[in-house]
Amino acid sequence: MNKQSKIFALIMLLAFITGTAYMCLQGEKLSLEDKQRVKTRFDQYINYRGFSGAVYAVYKGGAVYDDGAGMATDTIENGSDIAYGVASLTKQITAAAIMQLSEQGKLSVDDKLGKYFPEYRYGDKITLRQLLSQRSGIPDYSVDTVKDQIVVSCFKDDSKGVNISADSSAQENRKKIREYFLSKKLLFEPGSEFDYSDSNFALLAEIVAQVGGMSFHEYVRQNIFEPLGMEKTDFIDEYDPEVITEVAQTDRKEFSIDYFTVKGAEYGCGDMLTTPKDLYRWYKGFTSGKVVNSDSYREMTENYSEKGELGYGYGLMISDESDSKTVYHYGYIPSYYSSMIYVPGIDYFQVVLSNHGAGNPHRLAADLAEYFGSVIDFKFVDIE
Repeated sequence: MNKQSKIFALIMLLAFITGTAYMCLQGEKLSLEDKQRVKTRFDQYINYRGFSGAVYAVYKGGAVYDDGAGMATDTIENGSDIAYGVASLTKQITAAAIMQLSEQGKLSVDDKLGKYFPEYRYGDKITLRQLLSQRSGIPDYSVDTVKDQIVVSCFKDDSKGVNISADSSAQENRKKIREYFLSKKLLFEPGSEFDYSDSNFALLAEIVAQVGGMSFHEYVRQNIFEPLGMEKTDFIDEYDPEVITEVAQTDRKEFSIDYFTVKGAEYGCGDMLTTPKDLYRWYKGFTSGKVVNSDSYREMTENYSEKGELGYGYGLMISDESDSKTVYHYGYIPSYYSSMIYVPGIDYFQVVLSNHGAGNPHRLAADLAEYFGSVIDFKFVDIE
């Protein structure tokens, strides 16, 4: 995911700021009348924008919207049981795996990066905590195609970058990507600034593998997906089509090579494949202590950013300016767009997943949440 796409998505999420209030139903599920109001308005937004994808919203355990628009494949419609690439929503899963290992005493978030990558010249200056909170200073890498070549480059770096191959193994591509961005100078002194970087989470996934005693993907399957019953969730590089049988196909216009064949490109930072309903299972498990304990949960959802920066915890964007903390993230890989928002204090969950960019899916997600907030008298404040 390139920096321009990230900035664009952040701008789209600014629409949350304008949330207003009409009727208060605190402590109660929506009435049938208000549920119909939400469905009608959501339908209007979705149809007007020409959106293609799935929207799933749950309030206090009851689904208030569950529908899809457009086609997932030539023969299957989009919906909440269809699997989509969810890009950077993967980061919170990687962060949770790190916190599980921390709870077991196998690592500490205050460990230096050099403990796991002793050859890295800045390894004694950066902690795992700074990787988790996007404050390491390690440049962000992105994957693009240039004349049918798969090129990895760093933002604001004028050098040529490096090529990876659809014919190479995931391990070979990961090693090449990692060596490339670790060869770059830091953008700033670690801890002094926020800068969103996929590189941070690619490193964290490698650390999970080192400490967990198995591959990152297998660790997450055994310790997060399976315990939560996320049966239609896996990783783009490795999923079993006999298990995850319905996968939304992208329009392929934004990436000239089938993104599913580029193994290792988004390892730990954007390679999860899942359904809206499985993401709800993640939300319920994460917020109820089934994934990490209460101390780890509080640590992951704390805002480590300074005033004027995007609020960020561990793999999660944070808005803590309203009465109830809003936890969210967006994602993009060609051509999947994703947005997940949840407010544990009022038990609201919303996910918008799309298999192409029609209708501006990130802005759509903001508009839907803003409208729902108006129904239950909740303001989404300072969501960027």
